[in-house]
Amino acid sequence: MFENDLAELDAAGTLAAAEVNEHTLITAETRRLQIAAHWADLHPGDAVAESRLPGSERPAQLGGDGTPTVGDFAPAELGCVLRTSDGSASRLIADALDLRHRLPRIWAAALAGQVPAYQARYIATATRQLPAEQAGFVDQRIAPSLGAVSFGRLQTLVETAIIDADPEAAEQRAAAAAQERFVRLGSTSEHGLKLIIARAAAGDALWFKATIDRIADILGHDGDTDTTDVRRSKAIGILAQPAEALRLLHEHQDDDLDGSAEPSDRDQLLVEDEPPAEEATHRSLQIMPSPFNPDKARPRAIVYIHLSVEALAAGTGIARVENVGPVLLSRLQMLLGDRCTINLKPVIDLPAGHIPIDCYEIPTSLREQLLLRYPADVFPFANVVSRSVDMDHTIAYLSVTEGGPPGQTRIGNLGPCVRRHHNQKTHGGWHVRQPEPGTWLWRSPHGRIYLVNATGTHPLGHS
Repeated sequence: MFENDLAELDAAGTLAAAEVNEHTLITAETRRLQIAAHWADLHPGDAVAESRLPGSERPAQLGGDGTPTVGDFAPAELGCVLRTSDGSASRLIADALDLRHRLPRIWAAALAGQVPAYQARYIATATRQLPAEQAGFVDQRIAPSLGAVSFGRLQTLVETAIIDADPEAAEQRAAAAAQERFVRLGSTSEHGLKLIIARAAAGDALWFKATIDRIADILGHDGDTDTTDVRRSKAIGILAQPAEALRLLHEHQDDDLDGSAEPSDRDQLLVEDEPPAEEATHRSLQIMPSPFNPDKARPRAIVYIHLSVEALAAGTGIARVENVGPVLLSRLQMLLGDRCTINLKPVIDLPAGHIPIDCYEIPTSLREQLLLRYPADVFPFANVVSRSVDMDHTIAYLSVTEGGPPGQTRIGNLGPCVRRHHNQKTHGGWHVRQPEPGTWLWRSPHGRIYLVNATGTHPLGHS
């Protein structure tokens, strides 16, 4: 219907429709922020009952200085209604509170439809570490530019205003940022490729790039016809195996790969002063290196590859590689590389199940089975896929002295949850049942029902 309406519009009419649609979108997104702020008002942190029980609800200041506290269980149910994780809901509430309490001019501009919600939220997040007074300085400085400059220019203006608000504190933040170096893998994969994200000292980054370029040049010298960028990507894999990197660099240490190197006077002097061969090879003058075994120098890694029987038999299909994602079987060799040594471990027969255990503690073999069966957090709309999660008893464990039945620790009564979702179930009014292994039914504190299975989260209404 809408496409038919658009087909009847000329250029001017299409622009007018785009303008109306944009205004509607901005209004709806701003309304979302208002709802998030009101949800925080309904769950104030000072109303949370005092409790010393580990994992019980606590007041949390999601926003910056000057914002009210919120019960830390509150974002979970809002996130489920918005079909997003509770972490995303927490950030939405934090941004809404910051805008309302710390950035009143920007909040007013958002309510008036002058600025898109994502730009207002960016400013709220960027200024969260500032004291309320300095946030007000940024609010005053930035307000006249809202809706008048592109988002890229707005980001530069915000960064400048934050520094101007307190240059000394900005210097301290820069020093603190230097301690926040990291190397991480991107959360998504594409065709067996993975994004590497790193923050390092500028000097280290330059040396790393220079080494990457050097190895890429060596690959090109050895006949690799791929583009420079692809060879640089391959160089990262070579650096991940130091023995191979050392071999390449050593073999090509005297190569003039770019044709620009010329021996210096010092190099010539060293050559002229080199002692005769018979003197240089005298054993009393040699430093004998210890034996080097490149196989032992290779790093060790455990890679979990999930394959169906049909794909394994046919030799074609899709494999799921943990921390990588779906990969065509034909691309597995690229993933594993041709320089690694592969040691296969016994295949776990998942359909065979596991013998139930009469204790609270979960054996390693059962935990491994559960992680292979259920790689993701089973809380509604959770986004964590990790091996560092709790294995939670769906029906709370009761000891024998408390009248508990045998075999409570088993597939069908366990599921992976991060700690905060575990606490939500234990102390936050959420209830869950597992009618069959791999299917969870959750009921929120306000009676909303969510079914979680291998296909994701499915809202089933309010009951």
